[in-house]
Amino acid sequence: MTQLSKLIIDAHHSAKLISAPEELIPTSLESAYQTQNQLLDLLDDHIGGWKVGTGDQAYPVFASPIPNKWLFSDETIIAKEQYSLMGIELEYAFRLKNIDQISINISLEDLEKHISDVAAAIEIVSTRLQSWPDLPTYLKAADLQSNGALIIGPAQPYRFNLFNFNEPIISLTDNLIEKSTLRGKNPAGDPRLLIPKFIDQQRQFGRHINDDHWITTGSLSGIFFVDYKTNITGTINGLPSVHLKVV
Repeated sequence: MTQLSKLIIDAHHSAKLISAPEELIPTSLESAYQTQNQLLDLLDDHIGGWKVGTGDQAYPVFASPIPNKWLFSDETIIAKEQYSLMGIELEYAFRLKNIDQISINISLEDLEKHISDVAAAIEIVSTRLQSWPDLPTYLKAADLQSNGALIIGPAQPYRFNLFNFNEPIISLTDNLIEKSTLRGKNPAGDPRLLIPKFIDQQRQFGRHINDDHWITTGSLSGIFFVDYKTNITGTINGLPSVHLKVV
């Protein structure tokens, strides 16, 4: 295990932020992903899902496995003391089938045949690192892409042309106070377009995606932060709402 992965895990367990020494900062996406893999080992856990987002000029996407212990179902109760930082985002989440048949050049029409389920999801955005979010790109990636947990709403079978993926009507409330713009927008436009790039990249790095893994694809709502008790409800038009209680 590297010193960086041990520092991040210690910070996770203590819910206190750490500063990564400059010599430990990853200088490549490969080394960032190696740290992610080590964090899973140190958590004694396996992959329950994936966080995927837009990348940079060198890589079309950045991704991180989500530990299975950090994956929750609708109406979960989570204690705020577990986190040094708790940001809230509303996102689409997908499950796939026949993943080995998905190529990077697949058309959106053909990709739809490989999406088995879709759900509204609340991501808890968190970090173990001081000075977030103003951190080196690969350091943020190493820290599990700043994921703290993923709460999956009731899943629905995917149906063609049922949802507006580019600008869905959404709602994200904090104790009944609206926190979203009511018209969702993903940095990638249609978040499904990230999926083939994500799958191709993980193949290159030797990481396997299973058909029971949930894949979340970036914020539709923007982010807001909580350090208080609250009830959060996220809704994407056409899907059942997802709920989170923070205590």
